Amino acid sequence: MQIYDIKLKTKIILGSSGYPSPKIFLNCIKILKCEMVTVSIRRVNKSQDNAFFELIKKTKCHILPNTAGCLSSREAIATAEMSREIFETNLIKLEVIEDDITLKPSMKNTIKAAETLIKKGFEVLPYTTDDFKFAKAMESIGCKVIMPWGSQIGSGRGLENPEKLIKIRQEFPQLTLIVDAGIGRISHVCEAFEIGYDGILLNSAVSKSDYPEEFS
Repeated sequence: MQIYDIKLKTKIILGSSGYPSPKIFLNCIKILKCEMVTVSIRRVNKSQDNAFFELIKKTKCHILPNTAGCLSSREAIATAEMSREIFETNLIKLEVIEDDITLKPSMKNTIKAAETLIKKGFEVLPYTTDDFKFAKAMESIGCKVIMPWGSQIGSGRGLENPEKLIKIRQEFPQLTLIVDAGIGRISHVCEAFEIGYDGILLNSAVSKSDYPEEFS
């Protein structure tokens, strides 16, 4: 899977939040053979920063900072700049949501933030809905990786509108497409790959399962 200039041997990116213990998190990475993990600066307790960052470094994975929880383009841009300074990477998973309840990505604010971040030299991986116009806007701006949702974050409902995801895949064969959000079962993972997606991002499906290492 190609993430800008990074070539990954695996098709799974793993989120780093919500695991029962650091040991289980590290075991899941090992079992899945993950080479990239996402990290949200805004969700880290300041008193635990050093321990958390040391844990992330221990994984020896590529770090993909994200702007999870940001409700405005300004907030997302500031978070991205902070992440670049901390992790010394131009990669940023751009999440700008409409509200704290649905966690639906905001098309208007995501576009605005992406335009600014790309001008600042960031390599942007935007979190979008399965709306083709949303994906088209991201491609037009210059994003080489797009991360449409399968369904609402944390829902575990899988690919609710596979026909929309298929259209995005067909229209952008040159892009790396990663299903982000909604994966709840192994069958959902298989379906994403069957319709031609390059990868998936997993977090709550693994971290919140009864036995995270067995899900892996």
